[in-house]
Amino acid sequence: MIWKDLKYPRCFVTLADELATLRTFHSKHIYKEGTEKYRGNKEHKISMLGILAELIARNHFDNGKLEIKAAPLVEENPIVAADITLYGIGEEYLIDVKGVKKSSEYLRINYDAHNNSKKKVTHYLFIQIMSRTKAKYCWVTKKQINYWEVVESTYTKCYRKKINEKNNI
Repeated sequence: MIWKDLKYPRCFVTLADELATLRTFHSKHIYKEGTEKYRGNKEHKISMLGILAELIARNHFDNGKLEIKAAPLVEENPIVAADITLYGIGEEYLIDVKGVKKSSEYLRINYDAHNNSKKKVTHYLFIQIMSRTKAKYCWVTKKQINYWEVVESTYTKCYRKKINEKNNI
Protein backbone atom coordinates (compact mmCIF):
# COMPACT_ATOMS: atom_id res chain seq x y z
CA MET A 1 0.00 0.00 0.00
CA ILE A 2 1.33 3.35 -1.05
CA TRP A 3 0.68 6.59 0.81
CA LYS A 4 0.19 9.73 -1.28
CA ASP A 5 0.12 13.35 -0.11
CA LEU A 6 -2.70 15.76 -0.69
CA LYS A 7 -3.74 19.24 0.36
CA TYR A 8 -7.14 20.50 1.40
CA PRO A 9 -8.75 23.84 2.30
CA ARG A 10 -8.15 25.04 5.87
CA CYS A 11 -11.88 25.79 6.26
CA PHE A 12 -12.60 22.03 6.21
CA VAL A 13 -11.41 21.75 9.83
CA THR A 14 -13.99 24.26 11.10
CA LEU A 15 -16.67 22.81 8.85
CA ALA A 16 -15.95 19.28 10.13
CA ASP A 17 -16.17 20.54 13.72
CA GLU A 18 -19.56 22.17 13.07
CA LEU A 19 -20.92 19.12 11.25
CA ALA A 20 -19.63 16.81 14.02
CA THR A 21 -21.77 18.76 16.50
CA LEU A 22 -24.82 18.05 14.34
CA ARG A 23 -23.89 14.41 13.75
CA THR A 24 -23.30 13.84 17.47
CA PHE A 25 -26.65 15.40 18.32
CA HIS A 26 -28.54 13.34 15.74
CA SER A 27 -26.89 10.05 16.66
CA LYS A 28 -27.00 10.31 20.47
CA HIS A 29 -29.83 7.75 20.55
CA ILE A 30 -27.52 5.24 18.77
CA TYR A 31 -24.23 5.95 20.57
CA LYS A 32 -25.66 6.10 24.07
CA GLU A 33 -24.12 5.00 27.33
CA GLY A 34 -24.54 1.31 28.05
CA THR A 35 -24.26 0.26 24.40
CA GLU A 36 -21.16 -1.16 22.70
CA LYS A 37 -21.24 1.85 20.36
CA TYR A 38 -20.86 4.36 23.22
CA ARG A 39 -17.69 6.45 22.84
CA GLY A 40 -18.18 8.80 25.75
CA ASN A 41 -16.69 12.27 25.55
CA LYS A 42 -14.66 11.18 22.49
CA GLU A 43 -17.76 11.05 20.27
CA HIS A 44 -17.37 14.58 18.91
CA LYS A 45 -13.67 14.19 18.07
CA ILE A 46 -14.23 10.79 16.45
CA SER A 47 -17.10 12.20 14.35
CA MET A 48 -15.04 15.25 13.43
CA LEU A 49 -12.13 13.11 12.23
CA GLY A 50 -14.45 11.00 10.08
CA ILE A 51 -16.21 14.01 8.60
CA LEU A 52 -12.91 15.78 7.88
CA ALA A 53 -11.65 12.67 6.07
CA GLU A 54 -14.85 12.50 4.00
CA LEU A 55 -14.62 16.19 3.07
CA ILE A 56 -10.99 15.71 2.01
CA ALA A 57 -11.93 12.64 -0.07
CA ARG A 58 -14.79 14.49 -1.79
CA ASN A 59 -12.49 17.43 -2.55
CA HIS A 60 -9.81 15.11 -3.93
CA PHE A 61 -12.22 13.35 -6.27
CA ASP A 62 -13.88 16.61 -7.36
CA ASN A 63 -10.48 18.15 -8.17
CA GLY A 64 -9.69 15.05 -10.21
CA LYS A 65 -12.94 15.54 -12.09
CA LEU A 66 -14.06 12.04 -11.15
CA GLU A 67 -17.74 11.16 -11.04
CA ILE A 68 -18.84 10.35 -7.51
CA LYS A 69 -21.95 9.99 -5.40
CA ALA A 70 -21.43 10.83 -1.73
CA ALA A 71 -23.56 9.70 1.21
CA PRO A 72 -24.88 12.47 3.48
CA LEU A 73 -22.42 13.62 6.15
CA VAL A 74 -25.18 14.11 8.72
CA GLU A 75 -28.24 11.89 9.09
CA GLU A 76 -30.58 11.03 11.92
CA ASN A 77 -29.38 7.42 11.82
CA PRO A 78 -26.04 6.07 10.62
CA ILE A 79 -26.21 4.85 7.02
CA VAL A 80 -25.17 1.28 6.28
CA ALA A 81 -23.64 2.04 2.89
CA ALA A 82 -20.47 3.28 1.25
CA ASP A 83 -19.43 6.85 2.04
CA ILE A 84 -18.55 7.48 -1.60
CA THR A 85 -19.35 5.65 -4.81
CA LEU A 86 -16.73 6.33 -7.48
CA TYR A 87 -17.73 5.61 -11.06
CA GLY A 88 -15.03 4.38 -13.41
CA ILE A 89 -15.23 3.08 -16.96
CA GLY A 90 -17.53 0.12 -16.56
CA GLU A 91 -16.71 -0.13 -12.85
CA GLU A 92 -18.11 1.11 -9.59
CA TYR A 93 -16.00 1.47 -6.45
CA LEU A 94 -17.86 1.50 -3.14
CA ILE A 95 -15.59 3.35 -0.74
CA ASP A 96 -15.65 3.53 3.04
CA VAL A 97 -13.57 6.56 4.08
CA LYS A 98 -11.61 6.27 7.33
CA GLY A 99 -10.00 9.19 9.14
CA VAL A 100 -6.68 8.49 10.82
CA LYS A 101 -5.07 10.73 13.44
CA LYS A 102 -1.51 11.88 12.82
CA SER A 103 -0.38 10.08 15.99
CA SER A 104 -2.03 6.74 15.12
CA GLU A 105 0.16 3.67 15.05
CA TYR A 106 -2.44 1.47 13.35
CA LEU A 107 -5.06 1.51 10.64
CA ARG A 108 -8.28 0.07 12.07
CA ILE A 109 -11.54 -1.31 10.69
CA ASN A 110 -14.45 -2.31 12.92
CA TYR A 111 -14.79 -6.10 12.67
CA ASP A 112 -18.60 -6.24 12.71
CA ALA A 113 -19.02 -3.38 10.23
CA HIS A 114 -16.50 -4.98 7.84
CA ASN A 115 -18.34 -8.31 7.97
CA ASN A 116 -21.84 -6.80 7.75
CA SER A 117 -23.34 -8.28 4.57
CA LYS A 118 -25.72 -5.30 4.30
CA LYS A 119 -22.83 -2.83 3.97
CA LYS A 120 -21.58 -3.01 0.40
CA VAL A 121 -17.96 -1.81 0.28
CA THR A 122 -15.21 -2.69 -2.20
CA HIS A 123 -12.45 -0.39 -0.90
CA TYR A 124 -11.34 1.52 2.16
CA LEU A 125 -9.72 4.92 1.74
CA PHE A 126 -7.61 5.83 4.77
CA ILE A 127 -6.90 9.54 5.13
CA GLN A 128 -4.34 10.48 7.75
CA ILE A 129 -4.52 14.11 8.84
CA MET A 130 -1.03 15.61 9.00
CA SER A 131 -1.87 19.31 9.56
CA ARG A 132 -4.70 21.81 9.09
CA THR A 133 -4.13 21.73 5.31
CA LYS A 134 -2.21 18.52 4.57
CA ALA A 135 -3.08 14.84 4.68
CA LYS A 136 -1.95 11.60 3.14
CA TYR A 137 -4.02 8.71 1.91
CA CYS A 138 -3.86 5.06 0.91
CA TRP A 139 -6.26 2.57 -0.65
CA VAL A 140 -7.00 -0.91 0.67
CA THR A 141 -9.37 -3.44 -0.89
CA LYS A 142 -11.99 -5.05 1.30
CA LYS A 143 -10.37 -8.45 0.67
CA GLN A 144 -6.98 -7.22 1.96
CA ILE A 145 -8.52 -6.36 5.34
CA ASN A 146 -9.38 -10.04 5.90
CA TYR A 147 -5.66 -10.75 6.32
CA TRP A 148 -5.06 -8.10 8.99
CA GLU A 149 -4.63 -8.87 12.66
CA VAL A 150 -7.89 -9.08 14.66
CA VAL A 151 -7.82 -7.54 18.16
CA GLU A 152 -10.12 -6.21 20.86
CA SER A 153 -9.89 -2.43 20.58
CA THR A 154 -10.99 0.23 23.06
CA TYR A 155 -14.65 -0.16 22.09
CA THR A 156 -15.07 -3.24 19.87
CA LYS A 157 -13.26 -5.98 17.99
CA CYS A 158 -11.38 -4.69 14.95
CA TYR A 159 -8.96 -5.50 12.18
CA ARG A 160 -5.72 -3.58 12.41
CA LYS A 161 -2.47 -3.08 10.54
CA LYS A 162 0.55 -1.21 11.82
CA ILE A 163 1.40 1.99 9.97
CA ASN A 164 5.03 1.61 9.01
CA GLU A 165 6.62 4.56 7.21
CA LYS A 166 9.63 2.47 6.24
CA ASN A 167 7.45 0.06 4.26
CA ASN A 168 5.13 2.89 3.17
CA ILE A 169 2.27 1.67 5.36
